Formats: sequence, C-alpha cells, structure tokens
Amino acid sequence: MGRPTTIGALLPRAAGAALAKRGFAGAAVINAWPAIVGEELAAVAAPLEVKFALRRGDKATLVLQVASGAAATLLQMKAPLLIERVNGFLGAGTVGRIEARQGPLPKPRRRTQPGQPPLRLEDEARVMQATAQVASAEIKDALQRLGLAIARRSRDQGEAA
Repeated sequence: MGRPTTIGALLPRAAGAALAKRGFAGAAVINAWPAIVGEELAAVAAPLEVKFALRRGDKATLVLQVASGAAATLLQMKAPLLIERVNGFLGAGTVGRIEARQGPLPKPRRRTQPGQPPLRLEDEARVMQATAQVASAEIKDALQRLGLAIARRSRDQGEAA
C-alpha cells in the first residue's frame, strides 16, 4: 500500500465476506437503500440480510431492522410496494417476503463533502446498480467514484443552464 487510502476504498474488501455471508452479494443494496425504497421507508427500516430459501425456486426473505412497532405496521402495510422496489433493484422475483426485527437503526451516513449539495438518490442508485456485478473491489470502487463524479458534474451543469 504505502499511500493514504480512504476507508471507502478498503470497505468492500474488508466487509465483502461478512456481507456475502449475510446474503448481500455486495454493499450496493445497503448503499442504495434510500433510493431503492424511498426516504419515508428508509427512515424507519434498514436492511439486515437476505435469507435465501433452501429449496431451489423459492423466493428469498428480506430481513429488515425497524425502529418501532409503528414502523413495523407501516412496513407491513407497504410490503407489496417494498418487495416490488427491492426486486426491481435485485432482479425480478428475488424477494418474496419481508421479515421485520425491531431495534435501533444505524445512523445515516454523510453522503457528500461539506459544502457540496447532495447527489440525487436516483443517480446514486443507478451508479450502484450499474457496478453491482463488478467482481474486483478496487475496480468497483473506482467505477463507483467515477460514476458519482459524472452524475454530480452532470447535475451541476444542468443547474447552471
């Protein structure tokens, strides 16, 4: 190594095995969670794992951490919409049901540098989805940074016009 490296560049390598063990092929679902399900649901639920069925052809179960009993009720009411959105990201028919576990949600992460306006969630989700299948963690991280920079530049040029 020998040179300074950001934590974001090291995270896929460090957390990749743990994420795969919990059902996530990569961190794309966690990173793009607000863009996948919308801000309302992301504020009350966070993905924990995807449990794949033992029998071939059965659909997976998405396990979510929810903030409260009221949040679990909201999640139950919006379950068909949530399943549709998650399957739109992971692939049609991947998730068939949702399981909720009550507990504290992780703190929201900072999305941008100080003084920089946030990137639209749709743009970030598009970049994360486009790079989800890249095998090399280093290449994937570089492509994600490039894609996010292009999206920011496109947004900034669109605002200036």
